[in-house]
Amino acid sequence: MNNTESEWKPAPTDPETLRRVRVAVKATASAADVARLRSFIVQEAKGIIPHEVRGGVWMHLLRVNSDEVYAETSDQFAKRAMESVRDDNSKEQILKDVTRTRPSLETFKQSHVRNALTKLLSLFCQRQGVSYIQGFNELLVPFLLLDDVGQNPRLVYALYSAFLKSFVPWVLDSAEHKVFEVLKRAFRYFGRLLLYFDPNLFWMLDSYFMTPDIYATSWLVTIFARNFTVEATYALWDLLLLEDNALSTYFFAVALILSKRDEILTCDESHLPEILMNMSATTVEEVHRLWKIGNELRVAQTPPSFQRLMASRLLRPLEKANASTLNAAKSLAGAVTVQTTLEDIMPGGPLHFFTWDCRPNEIVRCGKIAQAAVLPLDALRNADDLIKANRGNEVEQELDQAVEMNRTLSGSSHICLIGSGEPELDDLDVNPLALRLTQEGIPCVSTLRGGFKEVMSSMDNGNPDNVEFVDLDRKSMQEAIMRRTKKSSPSAKRKDAKEKYVSYLSEKSDAEVKEVLNSMLTSRQLVSRPIVLPSADANLFTTMSQVENASPAKGEKRPSEFNLLADLTIAPAIAPEPQKSPPVGAASAGSAASNSQSQSQLKDSKNLLDDLLNPFSESSAKDSSKVQKDPLEALFNPFADATVKDSPKEERSKNPFADVRERSVTRTVEKPKVCHNVVGLT
Repeated sequence: MNNTESEWKPAPTDPETLRRVRVAVKATASAADVARLRSFIVQEAKGIIPHEVRGGVWMHLLRVNSDEVYAETSDQFAKRAMESVRDDNSKEQILKDVTRTRPSLETFKQSHVRNALTKLLSLFCQRQGVSYIQGFNELLVPFLLLDDVGQNPRLVYALYSAFLKSFVPWVLDSAEHKVFEVLKRAFRYFGRLLLYFDPNLFWMLDSYFMTPDIYATSWLVTIFARNFTVEATYALWDLLLLEDNALSTYFFAVALILSKRDEILTCDESHLPEILMNMSATTVEEVHRLWKIGNELRVAQTPPSFQRLMASRLLRPLEKANASTLNAAKSLAGAVTVQTTLEDIMPGGPLHFFTWDCRPNEIVRCGKIAQAAVLPLDALRNADDLIKANRGNEVEQELDQAVEMNRTLSGSSHICLIGSGEPELDDLDVNPLALRLTQEGIPCVSTLRGGFKEVMSSMDNGNPDNVEFVDLDRKSMQEAIMRRTKKSSPSAKRKDAKEKYVSYLSEKSDAEVKEVLNSMLTSRQLVSRPIVLPSADANLFTTMSQVENASPAKGEKRPSEFNLLADLTIAPAIAPEPQKSPPVGAASAGSAASNSQSQSQLKDSKNLLDDLLNPFSESSAKDSSKVQKDPLEALFNPFADATVKDSPKEERSKNPFADVRERSVTRTVEKPKVCHNVVGLT
């Protein structure tokens, strides 16, 4: 943080460099002149704008029209600014934040400077029709300290407004809940980037619940002004304005956290929050070094389609998104990693991709992309979740083989996994594989948005025109997909669930059954407590023939996969004491209560089974309070919790710098393996 920063005084600029920059500024009139000014400062001044003329240069880079600024007289501006300081315009919160702004700098202890902060912040909120957000004060500080315009309130206000509109436009939404929705969306996209470039670091932080909302809020809201010294903030903002790309903030943030990865991976768990909260760059040289890494990640390592989606969802939140953008966002919400498009992976693109076709063999035989290699995943695709949870089986061997094949590509190629484009099928192969690859520390793993289905659609539209197919038979492919989808549907999978699961579990001891089911539930994050096996389970797992041939007592239901799993997961360790016979006249009421309770338990059991049989399904989360959402959904889904409100105790504070709600779930954490070649840092 910047609370201990000593008094800042800008270093004088070389006279010759200053003279040449002033000449370039005076010659700037048109958009073409602004482009030449940018190029001149980058090449001749090494990306550092002389502080003596920084305000004037920023006015050109932010396209501030001085004639429009001076159309309002200084007296008019001062009067309106004073009138905007009102109780119904966040006066109390603004006054509190003003007193906390840069407390180590003598400048901001002066009453006239604090008055200027109060009036400018109040006027901005009033004119933009927005609620005050903590962080607005930090964003205003650099403009007040400009040598050439800092004493002119009208120019300061114009620069401040233009900067926020260009680089944090989502704060200008008049609906406060939408502001925080976009902020949460920004955290999810930032998390995607970190997972893409350094999955080991991402999963390590996630294992300790150190999600971006905990440590990156001030980064994204204040563009690092709250975390950096004045000198470092100016250096970063100069580069940001010269680049004129607001997404650079996110890639700079990724570069900053990657620069501290060794310290993060080796630190004690108790020190992790402090390290994350205090990450900073203190010198101009360090800022430029991190900017170079972040710029390399953005320009040369990130799929262009993902950048376009980020720009649309984060930088143009006030515009109504078109159908294509919404479909892309929804598709990303259901994926494990970053998604790419066909244009990204085609030869001649900016990135080198190695493409895997992960579809079932019967579908691949009906046509594939020429440059895609086929990755066999039959064991993974055909196995039931219960069997997948048991380590050391054929599924694990297949996944380990896939991991090793992709590990050889790490650091030299980006990896794209192509699925069928049918959610029922992709949830059986592409998504589990992508999750496994990232958990093994393999960077730059993505899935193709829309899968092969989108490839065929793009071919029909003639875009792109350089796609080569092998043995394409569209009719046979569609028939194969329909057969496979029907085979993989929930109803088909449950049809023989009793036979498969009872037979499988009957061969296991109670301890093994408990371990298998706990593995399933832990990996799916469905419940936060261990499974308790009742003491009377010795005869629970009978053979299939015994189950079928048993004659149930009158009024008793035959065992099924529902009450079988219910006994395993929700039965108490100690059997309840037998209830006394109810008094005469209470039989009907007791019977009704018993029936209601049994129906409730059966409903919960069915919900749990649906989750066990359907990886990535969230249907039961809507009905059962015991089911927790997958952490990736909570982090990445731009549409998650759009209509669900938390309880008052759990609702996020309007202050984006406040601590997030306490996490109640605990995990067993293992230190991650060393990352294999982090892109951009090798």
